[in-house]
Amino acid sequence: MKRLALLAIPLVLAACGGSPATKADTPGTTAAPKACPPAGGGTGPAGSAVKPGQTMLLTAVKVDSDACSDRVVFDFRRAGGAEPGYTVSYRPAAEAQTEDASGRHIPIAGKAFLVVRFEPAATADLSGAKLEKTYTGPRTIKPVGMRWVQQISKTGDFEAVLTWAIGLTERRAFKLTSSASRLEIELR
Repeated sequence: MKRLALLAIPLVLAACGGSPATKADTPGTTAAPKACPPAGGGTGPAGSAVKPGQTMLLTAVKVDSDACSDRVVFDFRRAGGAEPGYTVSYRPAAEAQTEDASGRHIPIAGKAFLVVRFEPAATADLSGAKLEKTYTGPRTIKPVGMRWVQQISKTGDFEAVLTWAIGLTERRAFKLTSSASRLEIELR
């Protein structure tokens, strides 16, 4: 009887995965996907500590996504190492979808709305004799292949205040990374 019990132990262990060979070690199989690292950041309002001394000029809005996060990046013309002045916060749909100055409704896909406000900032340089557009991209971006970002729309560019609204499938934690001439928003 003891022998039978001792013989049964290796069979039970093998059935429960107690064998030294695991799926990851077995040829022809792959390891389970790694879990996403903690997001950092949060869902509360965030912003830069100071505003730049000059108007920051937007040059590009980019999007990127991977298995764990979506990123929205705002690039600005270099301005002597200055970082853009910004505030980022979730806003109610009615507020997020209202154009600055005109009050016009701008439909934005999503159920949660992250509003990004840059100040002082613009999409055109007004300092010369001739207007120079520095951002010539679309007013609305509907990225494909993103996990949570459904739409990004410019909702304001008036009196050195530049506003964009990001429509999301749901409220997500966000982390901000600011450097000279750039703001990156990472959503997890």
